[in-house]
This record gives sequence, C-alpha cells and structure tokens, in this order.
Amino acid sequence: MSTDIAQLGVIKAGLDALTREMAVNLRRSAISSIVREARDFSVALTDPKGEVVAQAECIPIMTAGISIALQEVAKVIDLSSLDRGDAILMNDPYSGGQHLQDIYLFTPIFTEDNTLVAFGASTAHHVDLGGSHAGLSAHATEIFQEGLRLAPARFSVARDFDDPHGFVRQVIAANVRVPDAVIGDLQAQFAASNTAERRLLELMERHGARTCLDAMEFLKDHSEFRVRDAVSRIPDGVYTATEHLETSAFGGGEVDIHARVTVDGTNIDVDLSGSAVQVLGNINCPFASTVSAVQSAVRCMLDVPDIGFNEGCNRVLTVSASHGSILNPRFPAAVRARLTPASRVFNAVIRALGEALPERAVATGFDTTTAIAVSNLSPDGVYEVALEILGGGWGGCADHDGADALDNPISNCANAPIEALETDYGHFEIDEYSLLRGSAGDGKFRGGHGIRRIYRATRDGVRVSGYADRHERGPQGFQGGEDGGTGSFHVERVDGTHEVLPHVYEAILNCGDRIVIQTGGGGGYKPAQDRDAALRDRDKRFDLI
Repeated sequence: MSTDIAQLGVIKAGLDALTREMAVNLRRSAISSIVREARDFSVALTDPKGEVVAQAECIPIMTAGISIALQEVAKVIDLSSLDRGDAILMNDPYSGGQHLQDIYLFTPIFTEDNTLVAFGASTAHHVDLGGSHAGLSAHATEIFQEGLRLAPARFSVARDFDDPHGFVRQVIAANVRVPDAVIGDLQAQFAASNTAERRLLELMERHGARTCLDAMEFLKDHSEFRVRDAVSRIPDGVYTATEHLETSAFGGGEVDIHARVTVDGTNIDVDLSGSAVQVLGNINCPFASTVSAVQSAVRCMLDVPDIGFNEGCNRVLTVSASHGSILNPRFPAAVRARLTPASRVFNAVIRALGEALPERAVATGFDTTTAIAVSNLSPDGVYEVALEILGGGWGGCADHDGADALDNPISNCANAPIEALETDYGHFEIDEYSLLRGSAGDGKFRGGHGIRRIYRATRDGVRVSGYADRHERGPQGFQGGEDGGTGSFHVERVDGTHEVLPHVYEAILNCGDRIVIQTGGGGGYKPAQDRDAALRDRDKRFDLI
C-alpha cells in the first residue's frame, strides 16, 4: 500500500480508539446491571465484507464471534444491498449466533457518496428474552423453551425501532419480561453504532476513504503475518488433551471434550471430533461459540504482543467438530449454558499447546461461568429480573499464583458491585461476598481462590435459577500441582433446613430464605513443596491454604 508507516499508525490508533469509545458509550448508556456493571457485551468495527478490523477489549468469546456472525448473515442477506438507515439484528445460534440472550446488532456505515465502507458491530447479553423462566431457563431441552429467536433480518431503524410503535421494537418488547431494560440495552447498542459511524467518517475525512480501507486490509494482513511467525516457532506435531464437564443434572455423568491440535508450519488445525454427543439439556455449544473458544485459546498461547485482534489473526486456524456433538449440536438443541463446554474447549486447547510451549503452560482454572438469575413477579404484574455471572480462581503458572475471584478467561465479565444491585432491585439483598478460603489448589504457584456469595430473598416467591460446572471434580493442577476446589449451590431456609442443589437448578425462595453460591479455585502449578518460603508464610498469615 502507498500509505507511509506513520500515517498507518495514526489510522490504526484511530480505529482502536473508536472501538474503545463504542464500548464506553454502550456501557454508560445501558440499563441492566448485567451490561452496565458486569460489562457483558462486546463491540467491533468490520470492513464492508464483515471481517473484524478493530475491537475493544471486552468479552473474548463474543468478539471472536462477530466476524462469524456477520459472515453467516451475509449468506442470507446481500450486504451490498443495504441502505443508509438499515440495520440487522440476530441472535440465532443456528445462524452464526451464540445463545439467544446475546443479540448481535450490525449497522452499515456509508460515505457521502453512499459507498458502504464498514459495519458498526455489537453484541450484548440481554437480561431476559422470554422463555420458560425469567433470566434463564435452566431445564430447557430445546431452543424454543429458551426465549425469542431472531433470525438474521434487515430493517429500517427509523421506522421499525426508533418509532415506539415500530414492528421490531414491538415484537421484542411484547415477548420479554422487562421490556424497558431490553429495549434500553438495545438503544445502548445503537449508541455504540452511532459512535462507530461518527468516528470512522471523521477518520476518513482526514485521511481519505480509500486510504482507510487500504489500511484495514493491510492491518489484517500484518496480523496474519505476525501470527504465522509465532506459529512457525511452535514445534510441528500433534498435541492432544481431554477435559471433562458434568451432565448429572440431565441424567448423565461426566462427558469428554477432546482436542487434537496439529501444528504444521504456520498453520494450526484443531479437531474436536472426539468430543461427546449433544446433550438433552441446555449445555450444548453452537459451533460459532466453539470456534470462538479455540481462537481465544490459541491467541493466549502465542507470543504476539502488541497486535490488535482482527480477522487476519484467524487465518492460520481451522476448526472442526462433529455435527450432532455437544460442540456442534443439531437444531433445535438448547444452548443457554454454552459457555460451559466452550470453556472446556479453551482448557483443552491450552493444555494441548502447553505440551509444545511449556514456558507458556498454566494450571487449569475453575474457568466456569456460574450464572444465577433472581426474579420476582409483583402482585401488580411487574417483573424484576437480575442476572449475575460469577467467576472463580485461575490456575497458577510459571511465575505467579493464579488470580482470585475472576470470571473465566473467555467470558471476562466484571464482578457487579453489591451496592449497584441492591439499588436496582428490591426483591433480594446480598448477605455475604467473600473469597472461599481453601478453594485454591496448592503448588509452587498456587491457584486462585473461588468466591462465596449469598443472596437473601426479601419477598416471597423469588425465583432463582442457574448453572455451573466443576461441582464434582475440580480443575487439574499442572505437573504435580494440586487440583483446585469444587463449587456448590445450596439453599438455607428460614426454618433451619438446608437443600443441596445440583449444578443446574431452579428453586423458589420465600422471604428470608438464602441461596449460597460457592465457586471453586484454580489448580496449582508444580509441587507444593517447591513453594517459596516467603509465599508460604503469606499463605499462612492470610489463611489462604
């Protein structure tokens, strides 16, 4: 390209800055706590072909899936036929989406001469989309029970959404329990799109549309070059690992997620065909989520600092999973808890590549999204729905302990402040939020700790539902490190009785009843007897092991 390196750097910085501004504006405009506080959303800018060229640092499994989603949309909608003022909404897991709560919004960006130059892209986790239970339907066995399914469709924003009586707005609002929150969060996504359009056109006005489009292509090619260079330093070979997830809530036992990773020159092939068949429950993983998990794992293991994630990074990768498996289910399998198998894909690929890259290997973390929905229907027919995503301990690694109380690496949600939740909602309070002492796997570098969080109902008839994994077996330590601890759910009734809940559950709390959520810790790295004496003294001083 003819652009000099200094101008290219300015354009790249402008693209990165606009996506970060998109993220800030989406978060600050959002209504629900899951988006505003937990930050369960992602944003990106794509080129006219639908390939990501820049993204903010948000939720890895979401951002990795944006290109997949828009390219699947392009199979049914001619992107070049879109007009100014059009937009596309979709959440269909069988058309490039992930699970129904994650709604993708794509808005085309045109120059003054009506040339399509990019798409503003965002996805956010919406607190309720209908279904059999508020927030999440833990016992769904097919996608129809999980909520409103939006196949890829174009619409006029002014006519169909901005108008309070517009068709798209009315269809969504009529099928969810908390329409103000859902429509408000969609408006926040549109705010992010407006930011993308404004900032990109300003950038193009300064540097020229053609120059910016050429820069987008160059940045993707440059990322591919950097990633291929990193892959070339991995010894060629076939590396395998197997992870496990629990399906006892659906009448099964542990099932396997098997990764066969082949490194050949500058290419990586990940074959997941040895993994379990799909499950009659909500724990299946759409193929787009599977691919996103692989992309995230490979990116973590490669030594490619200081490059942004764009579609060029993914050109080195091929991913396959058998149709009808838990990682590529047949329609209409339920997929709400898709992050559980996706996390085991992430773990398996990390462990497999750890054979080839021992200096970057880590012990396995709890790496499980522990989701809880807390809802209540008032006597006058008004719903309150809160949704929380809770983390656990990360695994230890070659030079430090695992982090405490973080969401798993491909989810990356923030811990929502108790004050914000108790301000927003009146049907529960949080009695305890603490580290779960003793949950970390010991080792030369120990795992991080899980958490303990207790919700108390302040009304009768409060419904809770949720899911997790690693309630029966904790995450593996690495090369002699101890395994991390397990999680658990149980209910404490005001009459003094206790009820242990399975790892996927639904329950009703009356006023004063409490649900206790505990998440496990990460695995330890290498034997505990090799731990530095000063670190061991600190563990004892703070009662950490």
